[in-house]
Amino acid sequence: MSEPVSAAIERDGTQSLGVELCRLSLDLGRQRIRHRRQVGIAIRAALFAELALAGRIAGRDWPEAIGDSETGDPMPDSVHRAVAGRKRPIGWRHWFNHVDADRQAATERLVQAGTWTMSGSRIIDNTSGRTLLDQQRVHNAAERGSAAPEDVHDAILVLLLMASGGLGKPMPRRARKLARSWLPPMLIQSGRSGDAVWATMLFATRQIQRAAPIRVLSR
Repeated sequence: MSEPVSAAIERDGTQSLGVELCRLSLDLGRQRIRHRRQVGIAIRAALFAELALAGRIAGRDWPEAIGDSETGDPMPDSVHRAVAGRKRPIGWRHWFNHVDADRQAATERLVQAGTWTMSGSRIIDNTSGRTLLDQQRVHNAAERGSAAPEDVHDAILVLLLMASGGLGKPMPRRARKLARSWLPPMLIQSGRSGDAVWATMLFATRQIQRAAPIRVLSR
């Protein structure tokens, strides 16, 4: 059995899963976030998945808000408010179109926490190598593929980083295929919240795939 990702990554309990995904998507050499559009979609998906796992979002065809929108965690709360504020539900795929604000909010949270420092457009990592270590271990978990992390949050983090290219080349198809084997056993007793997690992963990876630059074919 593979080493659980949770044994390697000490997630900050005060930060959302979307913020952690943003942190791990930093290209330490270029000092910028990789594949900004795709990572933005992944951050939105991470927030939805986190809300679903907490029982605050449910639904297979569209997200439905459950409970209070004000819990003190700004990023998931903002997504919850957006869903709760809809007079009519809209399908999952529409929730992954405008995601730049999520990436910017995650960046601001990391700066406020002292994890990152902005120097013009460059992002300076202040974790003394922790980010690089965590990236390497997530990359190893993604490369092993056949063995899922033991924790569902870790599995979602690995899948979304793989899909969005947070650690390199975007691989949404591979992530979607891997999700089909990893997630069902983890979500078997989650009911409609589990449906929401699965819908989030399915539509987010499709949207990441659509966000890939179109190659101009030479004649």
